[in-house]
Amino acid sequence: MHEDNVEIQALIDRYKNLGDTADELLHKILLNDVSLIHITHRIKTIDSIKGKLERKPDLYSSPYEIYDVLGFRVICYFSDDVDLTAKLISEHFVVDWNRSKDKRKIIDAKSFGYVAVHYVCALPESYGELSTLWFEIQIKTILQHSWAEIEHDLGYKTEIEVPRDIRREFSKAASLLETADDMFSDIRKNLEDYNAVVKQKIANQNSDEIFFDKITLSEFTSHNDTYRKLLKEIAAITNAGILERSPASQLPLIEFLGINTLGDMVRLIDQHHDLIMKLARRMLQGSEIDEFSSAAAYHFIFRAELISGNYSRERIREFFMLTTKNEKHIESNTRKIIEERQHLS
Repeated sequence: MHEDNVEIQALIDRYKNLGDTADELLHKILLNDVSLIHITHRIKTIDSIKGKLERKPDLYSSPYEIYDVLGFRVICYFSDDVDLTAKLISEHFVVDWNRSKDKRKIIDAKSFGYVAVHYVCALPESYGELSTLWFEIQIKTILQHSWAEIEHDLGYKTEIEVPRDIRREFSKAASLLETADDMFSDIRKNLEDYNAVVKQKIANQNSDEIFFDKITLSEFTSHNDTYRKLLKEIAAITNAGILERSPASQLPLIEFLGINTLGDMVRLIDQHHDLIMKLARRMLQGSEIDEFSSAAAYHFIFRAELISGNYSRERIREFFMLTTKNEKHIESNTRKIIEERQHLS
């Protein structure tokens, strides 16, 4: 092997060890706080490093001066996660601020492209010899990553390379993706704010103001006093513990029955309480159920409503068709509801 190649290969071997160590640290500091898609890294080949030395002799006289022999790519879902990721990296790695760029802040408003954050980093001194090697971390949203991949596939990296008639299309595409990034971050923030408002309204018993959706149903199931009291009564039939589970699968059934607000559900529970408990005792007494899903009380609430309400046989069948594709189960459940209704009359 040529002497230059031997030197570069030795450098690559050191970067391989650095790559594993830095990858472990990145996962450790990011996974609990950032909505990540993935963290990947690559190491340049001997030919790639030699090619860079030949193309830029004014910048690099040695392969040890190339700071992106090792390159990481951190892909996030949201643009504000890029900021959080950059902050966490700056707190746990040594960042060369002279060679690092937040290209989002320096790119001209009319310029070509759609860019992200590039940090030139090293490990802290506590990592010994590995801390003497610099490497690059690119932090992008999934849309920025998509833009870069498409841009690379098309083969254009700078505005001057693009035919003049096509430049506007590139700019429009970049603008749309950047706008979408901002909108997704706003949507996440609005959902967080909405969740906080829902929690407060449920705490204040303002249930008539809240319509059912995934967030409100989850909060209602977890925190509404009327529902939780009923749930505990049902679980007590077999002295079962309550396991918190997502109630999202109940939404189509709630919509089918025309239960619009959380207040409607509270009134339904109050109205049918005795029948709900009768149905629960009939099904559960004598069983050995020791764990009860937090969403299981809806089963008895809905059956009580079907029995007491003015639902035709066909509508009852349609309800159970939302819960199973098994025709025998649909028919069996429908028949049981009709029989219970006859016993009440």
